[in-house]
Amino acid sequence: MTVPSLEPQRLPNGLLWLARPVAGTQAAVRVVYRCGGRDDPTGRSGLTHLVLRLVAGASRYLAPGQFNHLIAAAGGRSVIEIDEDFAALQTVVPAQQLERVLWAEAERMSNPRLEPDTLATAKLQLRQAVQAPRLNPYARLDLAVQRSGYLTHPYQRGALGDPEQLKDLDVDAVRAFHAGRFGCDRALLVITGAFDEAAVARWVMHYFGSIRPPMPAAGSSLPSSASSSAASLASPPASPSAASSTSSTSSASSAALPASASAPAPGDLRESRRPQSQTLKLSLAQAPLPAAALVWQVPRADDPSTPMWQLAHALLGLGRSGRLTDTLVDEKALAHQLSLRLDAHRDAGLLIAQALAAHGQTAAPVAQALQQEVLRLADEPVTDEELNKAKALLRRQTLSGDWTADRLARSLGTAWAVRGDAGAPAKDMAAWMKLSGADVQQFWRKQVVQAPVLTLLADIGAAAGVAA
Repeated sequence: MTVPSLEPQRLPNGLLWLARPVAGTQAAVRVVYRCGGRDDPTGRSGLTHLVLRLVAGASRYLAPGQFNHLIAAAGGRSVIEIDEDFAALQTVVPAQQLERVLWAEAERMSNPRLEPDTLATAKLQLRQAVQAPRLNPYARLDLAVQRSGYLTHPYQRGALGDPEQLKDLDVDAVRAFHAGRFGCDRALLVITGAFDEAAVARWVMHYFGSIRPPMPAAGSSLPSSASSSAASLASPPASPSAASSTSSTSSASSAALPASASAPAPGDLRESRRPQSQTLKLSLAQAPLPAAALVWQVPRADDPSTPMWQLAHALLGLGRSGRLTDTLVDEKALAHQLSLRLDAHRDAGLLIAQALAAHGQTAAPVAQALQQEVLRLADEPVTDEELNKAKALLRRQTLSGDWTADRLARSLGTAWAVRGDAGAPAKDMAAWMKLSGADVQQFWRKQVVQAPVLTLLADIGAAAGVAA
């Protein structure tokens, strides 16, 4: 089984959309804007997050909280997602409710209420979202990985933002940012699940086709009414067949667009290369165990070497049988828990090996053993069994035959936002299926063994230095 190449279609207003049937009883709708924390203006960290909450919060025909009430009453769920590279709204409902969700998402895209009262609510919600991760006893280490792992890129500041930088933000500045970054011509609509494809095509054209991109703001503000920059939508469908009976436009009206095409976006930002290895220390006041993290720089997500990074990551840390767990947890009992994370982003990425020390251990020996095990991939031959198991795990993550509508919508939208190509996972699979163990080792010697590494040592109590 292979993953078919995916080609979004473009509506006349610039909105990209794609629909993918999935067996089952549910449908998922994902609206993703290729705008994330990286796009926040200097001194306004969190502005993208704030605007996303405003778009999700209320519109001309949806009072604050009404969207979530509608979805909950229909037996569905809805989330917002903010990332360094994108902002997304995703809703999952019983399939028979799909048309109503499409109307509501088009309404939120077209007529968000960008007013002082909704702005105040969004600021409070953002502050709560920023505070929640800080309750994690290892939050300081996670923050240090972000801030010190990147040297110069805006990825340093994360995606959630800094509420203090937004305290004095007025609604005119919010409208201006929304006009420049959250237009329908910068978004992808993904629809997955159980549906009739012809009906979905009609609904998309009917509800989304009349939306106009936001009018360019004059100076730093937009007209006082957010809806004046977008065409108003019809009221919600009275019955599941309402749109199909009033719209005669089919998917043939949308021109096919290559999957690699993406909405206009600000220029790519470059990350500086780490000149030499560095060790930073910090203390964890509330954590039960010491921890260590190793951070290597990784190229941008659409780099040709990405499949190689994916396969090496699978060999070392994917699944219970990854080398790191086998050695440091099961065999040497140095670590209580560990993870290897490949953070792929649009402009630059990180490979992060992180471990909680076993009882009685400190951070330094765990970090040393962790680094030795990561580097060992370059020297100890990769067996056919290891290689085949790693590829099987990757295939299971990539092939979507048994995926839920929710998971598939998230995968397609994220690939488009980060890679500029909704079909990127299929191309990755075609590449790493051809790689050998020797290929991985040769690559590892150059890209990791010879590369500088950031080591973060987080012990309990006072430490010699502070990374964050």
